Amino acid sequence: MEVRIDEKGKFFTPRITKDAVTAFVRTPGKVIVGSVYVRPGNRLTDELNGDTSAFLPITNARVYRADDESFLLQTSFLLAAYRDILLISELDALAAVREVPWIDPTAEPMPLIRDNDDLGVHVNERGKYFTVRTPKDAVLCVVRGGDLAVLGYLYVRPDWRLKDELNDEQARYLPMTDARVFRVSDNALLYHASFLLIGRQAIDLVAPIDAVIRASDVPWLPVRSTEGSA
Repeated sequence: MEVRIDEKGKFFTPRITKDAVTAFVRTPGKVIVGSVYVRPGNRLTDELNGDTSAFLPITNARVYRADDESFLLQTSFLLAAYRDILLISELDALAAVREVPWIDPTAEPMPLIRDNDDLGVHVNERGKYFTVRTPKDAVLCVVRGGDLAVLGYLYVRPDWRLKDELNDEQARYLPMTDARVFRVSDNALLYHASFLLIGRQAIDLVAPIDAVIRASDVPWLPVRSTEGSA
């Protein structure tokens, strides 16, 4: 799947050469329902067993917490770590043994409105002023791993996709700037750093903020709604 990034860091898919399969993906902490892509003539088994990359691209994805199956976010694109996937199935292959929230997306909350959010770094508690330069290849993302969520900028080399950066086996740690680290269990802001490094193997999900369509009310997903606007 070709995912391209424009000069503003926005993801879009001008052309999809594979067949989309609506899939159910279960990780230790999340349920993801969205489209994965299979080459014509391949089965889902063939595609997943033949993919040597570390992250699986999923589009039109809805993400739910695994414990109570409450809605977390909806995004047009995300990357899920293969090593974190416990179960994956075509959604149509699941029997309706009970009611589940992803069958009725209308029950999910409306998008957030956060018009006054300021994601820049300005003055810390010691009065130190610093700014973060954001080059054209910077992409504002939320990164999940364990009980932590990090909101900040990841970086993509020219002519690379975000997937390429995450699948680069030589990169043990990924640089992130203007990073805010939250504890997911209580949404507490733990750290705010102008620069930090994230262990690639600890990541289980990455979503560009520009791709997020709607989300539950959590501070590490500053989604702005455009619904209802003229």
